[in-house]
Amino acid sequence: MLTELLSVLKGHVQKYPWMQVRDAVKLIYQNEMGPGHMIKSEADSLRRLEMEFPKSQAGSALFEDIGNGLCRLYLGALREQDITLGTVNRFFLHTANNHRGSIPALEEKLSALAEACRTGDLPFSVEEAVAFIQECRRQGYPPISHSEAYRRQYSPAYRVVMAAFRDYFPLFARIDALMRTGETIKVAIDGMSCSGKSSLAALLEKIYDCNVFHMDDFFLPREMKIPQRLAEPGGNVHYERFAEEVLTKLGHPFSYRPFNCRSQSLAPAIAVIPKQLNIIEGAYSLHPALAKAYDLKVFLAIDPEEQSQRVLVRNGEEMHKIFMGHWIPLENHYFQTLNIKDQCDFVLPGFADKK
Repeated sequence: MLTELLSVLKGHVQKYPWMQVRDAVKLIYQNEMGPGHMIKSEADSLRRLEMEFPKSQAGSALFEDIGNGLCRLYLGALREQDITLGTVNRFFLHTANNHRGSIPALEEKLSALAEACRTGDLPFSVEEAVAFIQECRRQGYPPISHSEAYRRQYSPAYRVVMAAFRDYFPLFARIDALMRTGETIKVAIDGMSCSGKSSLAALLEKIYDCNVFHMDDFFLPREMKIPQRLAEPGGNVHYERFAEEVLTKLGHPFSYRPFNCRSQSLAPAIAVIPKQLNIIEGAYSLHPALAKAYDLKVFLAIDPEEQSQRVLVRNGEEMHKIFMGHWIPLENHYFQTLNIKDQCDFVLPGFADKK
């Protein structure tokens, strides 16, 4: 972690030669603590963003890495992007209200800053760095502003957000564009086991007022697992029931019953309130019987070695053998036989739960 931070600091010093000790400490504070405080009012936060946005200067990259799963999103670069300030504001709110740092970790990173100054790895006076850090400690480590020199030279205007919002930014922008049509929107997230489909869907649910449906709730009951059905690519999901009970009902109040694999029975009904955006996540969500219904198709890919490791961590050794020997080959057969990737609007790297 400290090696990553030192690399980030060196990169920023090269990019911003007017950077001062105060700016380095601010970067470290953001790296550990994120935006630094809980945001109680989404409306107030959005108003501040709307006031700051017109004053921001174009020319910078949209995102800038600050390490620890976080980055700076520059407001000036948003002018070239097809995304609303409301969505960007929710990126910021989600980060501020969910990222958790600690004072001990912050102090360790500040000590590393002082040591890098002492060894000459960073071009700041060690005496100035130590004095500034001590003053921050005395005040209880409040959020600090950029130095006057930095503000005058670079006019920084940004929000600190989770790196996931950088990695999946094109997807958010496309969803924003679709929602401006006012139509009911259906987004499918298919992909490899342990690629983070449900985690990405959960993040989308945090940013948008939407419904999320899981294909895991529509696996086949035992009586349908006949050889002919299981020989179909994607045949081990009850796509007929999903189409009838969910896809044809979107836009109206309805209910459906998830399938419980352990009990081999239908669970109590879940009532669904109509919402404009509807996310369908899970392997086989892009089965040919369903694919034409979607407005946006997403595939999450993951390196097979990382996939195997994630399965092992998530499911344990016994289930790992079953997944690798049975379920994952079935999924891969479905992906390859039906060219699932080729029909998708986005093929994205697997989602990892990070700070």
